[in-house]
Amino acid sequence: MSRPRQFDTDAVLDAAVAAFWSGGADALSVDDLLRQTGLARSSLYNSFGSKSALLEQALQRYVDGQISGLQQVFEGRDLHTALLRLFEPIARDNEGGKGCLLINTVHAQHHSPDLPRGVLEQGFSRIAVQLGRLAAERDEAKRSASELAADIMTAIAGLRTLQKTGLPRSQVLGAARRCAVRIAYG
Repeated sequence: MSRPRQFDTDAVLDAAVAAFWSGGADALSVDDLLRQTGLARSSLYNSFGSKSALLEQALQRYVDGQISGLQQVFEGRDLHTALLRLFEPIARDNEGGKGCLLINTVHAQHHSPDLPRGVLEQGFSRIAVQLGRLAAERDEAKRSASELAADIMTAIAGLRTLQKTGLPRSQVLGAARRCAVRIAYG
């Protein structure tokens, strides 16, 4: 007879997102993951299967949060204003310097056989669909949702990278504002 779970799965997934996001999927040891999530080793393996399986669920959780955040950013705003609200925080502090969990995972593990490619592809796809839908609803030039999503995601990835380089914030903010104008009025 198995014992019932003694933890809140949502809280563990939130803690796993934070752990992978700040520590990096490759660099984070199982012991660090256990300490940061509060899981016992047996609970990690019995409930999630492995560190990689927990990473996959954490990535899905992260994407869910990103999609919800995009809805809030775009709600009630024209395309240019929404893009400014999306890009400027990236240029200013990029999630406290952490960047994007999806992008970080791709960069950190791109040669790893453990890279959760399917989950990453699905995550990027889900975000692209949401971005495309939200942007296309506000696009006066009536470009395709996929074109808008690709442009926005390219800008996000570029801005996240620029912000991490240490360029002066004013330069990164200027780039963010120019990206918003180009995409909104394209």
